[in-house]
Amino acid sequence: MGSRRNWRRARVERGIYLLPNGKYAVCCRRAGRLWYRTAGSDLALARAAREALIAAVEAGAAPASPHVRFATVAGWWVARFEAKVAAGERRPRTLEAHCYHLERHLLPTLATRRLSALTVDDVAMLLDELRSKGCSAKTAAGALATLHSIIRYARRHGWIALDPVDQLEADERPRPAQRRQRVLGRDEIERLLAACPPRDRLMVATALYTGLRISELLGLTWNDIDFASGVVHVRAQLARAHRGEPARRVPPKTTASVRDIPLVAQLGRLLAAHQVATPFCAGTDWVFATSHGTPYGHRNVARRCLTRAAERAGLNDDGWPPLRFHDLRHAFASHLIIDLGLDVAQVSRVLGHASPTITLNVYTHLFDDARHASEIRQRMAASPFAGLLHAAPSNPPMATVVQLR
Repeated sequence: MGSRRNWRRARVERGIYLLPNGKYAVCCRRAGRLWYRTAGSDLALARAAREALIAAVEAGAAPASPHVRFATVAGWWVARFEAKVAAGERRPRTLEAHCYHLERHLLPTLATRRLSALTVDDVAMLLDELRSKGCSAKTAAGALATLHSIIRYARRHGWIALDPVDQLEADERPRPAQRRQRVLGRDEIERLLAACPPRDRLMVATALYTGLRISELLGLTWNDIDFASGVVHVRAQLARAHRGEPARRVPPKTTASVRDIPLVAQLGRLLAAHQVATPFCAGTDWVFATSHGTPYGHRNVARRCLTRAAERAGLNDDGWPPLRFHDLRHAFASHLIIDLGLDVAQVSRVLGHASPTITLNVYTHLFDDARHASEIRQRMAASPFAGLLHAAPSNPPMATVVQLR
């Protein structure tokens, strides 16, 4: 057994061994753990490499597995994320987004790279490549977020010493432009509903008058609509079909997403009539079902239903980005804030935000507009100008009316 060890490597001095290929290997032991590195074919460089290894280990800056590849760690990270999804701790949609960026943008460049050798310059070059390919800042930011999650996972297990993503300069990071928040006016809502074909109009109207996310809207079953109490119970959402798995009901986005939304009477009557008319009217049937009784697909609904209706209504011709289902949610929020005057906590509960802070950050301008309009009305009512109305006779002569106009 000893001769075999000598054939594999020969001890030169403490912590330095000569390998059969003529290169040196260096090692050190700290806290009962052996750290091992290859160090070229020069003995002087090997001695320097051993000193550097000792210093790195003592400083906590030495990766435990210097030869592990990025693709290997990424595979372990995905498996861990899949387990969290199966346990209901993370959303399937989040996993799909990470896998998309991993397969499309990260693995083609980094798959065979040693994770411990990944530097901030490598990350910056990756972002430059994505920009040169025409990827948007939002796409680049998504890819960077996936990479950062994998790096943090690797650091936690000691497979990389430093986080190259954290070392990026501020101007090297992608900065997606914030999408202008669109709130439809009453005239635009009327035009949109009129432009919808009959089979899609109720779906769009439900989104407008409940503020449901598209996944929550498509995941509704008749059991979720309580006509007697006048509420919509949000208890699930529809997961997208993926990799041979059909669309299915899954838990909502967050615990705060589990909520009851007031059902306006006019919409309730339309939904009740739809339940009577559709052959899929059982409690577990989808409220919005295809001719086969299956749920609609997210992308199909967005493109076939909303995009076409918005184009027919001329809502995509005024400089705004194409209308999205999420813009209908903004219209509902505007109604709650401007028309009904609800406070931020009430709006947050109805919309299913994780905290009122999110509601305030998203809709600050609407709350400001509502307060501003209220203040103007109060100041106008207290002004001498408004006081003239009290002094005016109940039946002023025609000349006075003309003068006031």
